[in-house]
Amino acid sequence: MDPIQDLLQRLRETQGDARAQAALTAGFLVLARPNEEREPLRAALDAAAVLHWFDAELLGKVLAIPDEDSRIWSQTLKKHSFVEHYRGESDLHYNLHESTRLGWRIRFASERPKRFRDLSLRASSCFADDPTPGGRIEWIYHLLCGNPELAAAELEKLDREWSGSARPEHRSALAAALQELVDTDLVKGRARAWSLLTVGWTRDARGETAQLAELAAEAFRLACEAGDKSAEADAKCLVGDVLLIRGKLDAAQKAYHEFLSLRRHLAEQDPNDADWQRELTMALSRVGHVLHAQGNLTAAQAAFEEDLAISRRLAEQDPSNAGWQRDLAVAYRLVGGVLEAQDHLAAARAAFDQDLTISRRLAEQDPSNAGWQRDLAVAHSRVGGVLEAQGQVAAAQAAFEQTLSISRCLVEQNPSNAGWQRDLAVAYSRVGGVLKAQGQLAAAQAAFDQDLAIFRRLAEQDPSNASWQRELAVAYRRVGEVLQAQDQLEAAKAAFEQDLSISRRLVEQAPSNAGWQRDLALACLRMGRIAAAANLNDICLQLYEESLRIFAELVKIVPGLVQWAEDKKVVEAELTALRATIASSPDGAADRGQTS
Repeated sequence: MDPIQDLLQRLRETQGDARAQAALTAGFLVLARPNEEREPLRAALDAAAVLHWFDAELLGKVLAIPDEDSRIWSQTLKKHSFVEHYRGESDLHYNLHESTRLGWRIRFASERPKRFRDLSLRASSCFADDPTPGGRIEWIYHLLCGNPELAAAELEKLDREWSGSARPEHRSALAAALQELVDTDLVKGRARAWSLLTVGWTRDARGETAQLAELAAEAFRLACEAGDKSAEADAKCLVGDVLLIRGKLDAAQKAYHEFLSLRRHLAEQDPNDADWQRELTMALSRVGHVLHAQGNLTAAQAAFEEDLAISRRLAEQDPSNAGWQRDLAVAYRLVGGVLEAQDHLAAARAAFDQDLTISRRLAEQDPSNAGWQRDLAVAHSRVGGVLEAQGQVAAAQAAFEQTLSISRCLVEQNPSNAGWQRDLAVAYSRVGGVLKAQGQLAAAQAAFDQDLAIFRRLAEQDPSNASWQRELAVAYRRVGEVLQAQDQLEAAKAAFEQDLSISRRLVEQAPSNAGWQRDLALACLRMGRIAAAANLNDICLQLYEESLRIFAELVKIVPGLVQWAEDKKVVEAELTALRATIASSPDGAADRGQTS
């Protein structure tokens, strides 16, 4: 077929595919060159499409041509409209426009796969000795296209190496490069599984967990097909994370136990492999987390303490490994949390102090590492929580204000990070709590309003994230309580109604979630109090009785939670008093009002 006719036919066939059409346009411009220039220019386009950016030296290395030839073809490429400066007019590097580069890559890999792999391997070798984060990203990106099996193993190592120490922006840049390979379908099998997992962990850290169900399922299927037990384990963990964020605690526990079983088996194969031991701690922490959420505090504590023992041993082996130091801080945090839930406040404080000490040291070591700054903010918050429980309100406020200050800075750096937005909302809530305890109601309401505004935005942004829906309900609750304390009962009632409505909906979605059952019981109690103040006794009785039914069942299911038993006693006492008031009224039923 005539080249022009062939081009027109391909343009018709690719209508609607901007990348394919951009690549065809570049191909047409190649055909417009004199015969003797076409093949060298096509080869230069091949190399430029393989690379994210190029200069004469890099083109020469990838094409394995003399320096003089690479300079000529670099200059020739730069004359075309589909080539631009990589990062602004002053940059000496160039790149193909994104649609042209991706369209050319896809066609190149499909029609000439061996040549594509060869050029990708050469490109990878150009960055193999570059230890910078950018160099590591370019190296693994090209290696995945040149030697997928080797690259899968190297990506697993890189992801593990970066998980506790790399800055969030570097992990995001790696995820963006891998997402491109996934979207263009240029990685298959095991290499695709690890690409998906690395992208998944980055999105998980940004608060996008609820959106990762399909990604996790595909990664698990590919890992099983490839017989890669490590990838299979990580995929199971990601599946568990999605289930947990949706409130499916029983299903999450099953996924995490499978994750733990796989990781324990791998760790037992080589007990001296520190990386396998570290991965085992990740599995233990996930299992402990879901057990804690289910109220099984004894089992949760056992899992967290095993995690802590291994993390302590690893950190002592290599004190210079910042990732392992960070893991140790998190392990102390988890142990502290389960001790706090059992009202062992002194022991919890000791664990949280260890977390704070390590997190502060890491943050001072590299103040520009936003991930470590975030860990420091969380550590201050956990210490503040124990101080508040011990009645040290001023000290608690100081700790919470440290958390708020750091969280506000992080959100200013990257407003699109939903996880950091969530942290900021929680920080406002904690500050509001101690202000309310000190009688500073207007200031407390301002803080709670900020908390509510952020969670309302997050819940609207991702309605599938049940954890954010639950935190939205808590935010309405906080606002309602401070309004009630200021005798703004109608406004408080409106906030509590939102809390009750969301809590009911969540319990309907996941009836076995004990934590959400407790939220519903407390929401009923609050609305019951509002109804009692309005003399709406029929409604008030129904709400109190529903609250007591839920608490009675929860105390049977989860006997170890002291606070839940105390909640039940409060509801019983108030219900008894309410019944006595109704019985002593002139008609034996007091004013039976209707809701407005």
